[in-house]
Amino acid sequence: MKNSVTKYLMWGMMMIFISGIILGVGYFMMDYTEEQFRGMDCEIQNNVFFDSCQDMYELAVYPFFALKEILVWFSYFFIFGLIAGMLIVGYQSGKSPVLIGVLLVFSLFITYVSIELSNAYRTMIENEMFYSMMSEFVIYNKMMLNFPIVIGIISILSIMLSVTNFQKARVNTSSSDLDY
Repeated sequence: MKNSVTKYLMWGMMMIFISGIILGVGYFMMDYTEEQFRGMDCEIQNNVFFDSCQDMYELAVYPFFALKEILVWFSYFFIFGLIAGMLIVGYQSGKSPVLIGVLLVFSLFITYVSIELSNAYRTMIENEMFYSMMSEFVIYNKMMLNFPIVIGIISILSIMLSVTNFQKARVNTSSSDLDY
């Protein structure tokens, strides 16, 4: 089970990287399409409901484009999902010292991968068009530029949680060994 959890965390980290880029491109495309719709107008003849195309777009198209803010929130949910997953793995790893060692090695590995992803994101954001696409994702940009620090801190907290869970006093056990 632990092996599958670590695979899910690796996939989660990759999905943060990939999903943020996909959501940024989607946001940019929705924004560009909305600008094009706002720049286009026509007159509709003999219609009871609409006088122009803009009136029709106000009811049918623009509410859809208002949903583009949800894309920003989706990127945040991916980030917090990975953080919660790492803390849960840390808590569950406290059942055995071997699992704590595996968590330590896995934390070092995932921190190294986060350095590589952060460097790739820095290279991508140097492109002017990509930078304009990702400008609305302020927290995502900050997170990806400081990804190794965030993952390192969460890994340390996860290891501390597993050590604390390992050291906690066991309850509901027989106390016969304490009788003198």
